[in-house]
Amino acid sequence: MRILSLQHINKKYNKADEFAVNDVSFDVEEGEILALVGESGSGKTTLLRLIAGLEHPDSGSISLLGQTIVEGVRSVPAHERQVGMVFQDYALFPHLTILENVKFGLKKAKGNPEQIALETLKLVGLKEDFSKYPHQLSGGQQQRVALARAIAPNPKILLMDEPFSNLDALLKDQVREEIRQIIKKTGITAIFVTHDTKDALSTADRIAILHKGYLQQIDIPKNLYENPVNPYVANFFGKRNEILATPTEEGYYTTFGFIADPEAKKFTGKVLLHFRPEHGEVVQRDGQQLTGKIVKISYFGSHQMVKLADDEGKRVIIRTNPGRSFEGLERANFYLWKYEVEEAF
Repeated sequence: MRILSLQHINKKYNKADEFAVNDVSFDVEEGEILALVGESGSGKTTLLRLIAGLEHPDSGSISLLGQTIVEGVRSVPAHERQVGMVFQDYALFPHLTILENVKFGLKKAKGNPEQIALETLKLVGLKEDFSKYPHQLSGGQQQRVALARAIAPNPKILLMDEPFSNLDALLKDQVREEIRQIIKKTGITAIFVTHDTKDALSTADRIAILHKGYLQQIDIPKNLYENPVNPYVANFFGKRNEILATPTEEGYYTTFGFIADPEAKKFTGKVLLHFRPEHGEVVQRDGQQLTGKIVKISYFGSHQMVKLADDEGKRVIIRTNPGRSFEGLERANFYLWKYEVEEAF
């Protein structure tokens, strides 16, 4: 069931030359977790604020559960949209206790506000003394309180602005999975903004990529990574190598060597071979494979990145296992088990 729909949303701030959001349209399904990702200035936070009612679009419409909440000059006030919001800095009231922070938004709730608050705090896994104040909590605990406050009123949709940015690297992985489980358990539809691709790939059901106000692609993580619609999307999720090649009846000639591939005969002019580091493999055997001069070895614990160069200085990066030794070697052989081909000109 479609819970949220944005149609042709445009937004330009005063004195700005470019639109912050430019003709953006997409739908969100009930129970879905959607990530809005992009560089600074891409429009992701503006979109979140437009959905929340903190900003008003110049044009376009927004519908929530089939009800139009924004169209033309008409706009349902933020406090009437049944939208929960978790801000980047959590925005907890410093003079209120944990329990009081969660109870704050429950003044119109059906039932006992304190009981609802206590049950929600339990749901998000907080076992602290609820009479503590925000400054007495860790960053992870503050985030849980902010999440509890946002979901306690049972909103139709939950919005989160950079929810993991204030957490250290060791805590991030744990919190990401816990937050996802909490949201899925409640059944609340959620949209969160992040610039961290790992946050998006590991937490979201779908990801919307924005660039300079334009929606580039919205899809499940696997499709975005493996089938990007353009170079920007492809490179957003990590390094993608590119090799210029000449097709023949038998395969592709490159400055790194020859790749046998009968599909090459489909092309008549120069082509570009695109592949990610993990779609190649460094090999020790001789034979029909590519070769390059070893420029740099980067060790990351779970894997190594090998940077190789051809005789013209063109470089590619190949991912390999952490136990592979390159000591004393000037060159390395590699082959590609997956690549995409497009015409170069």
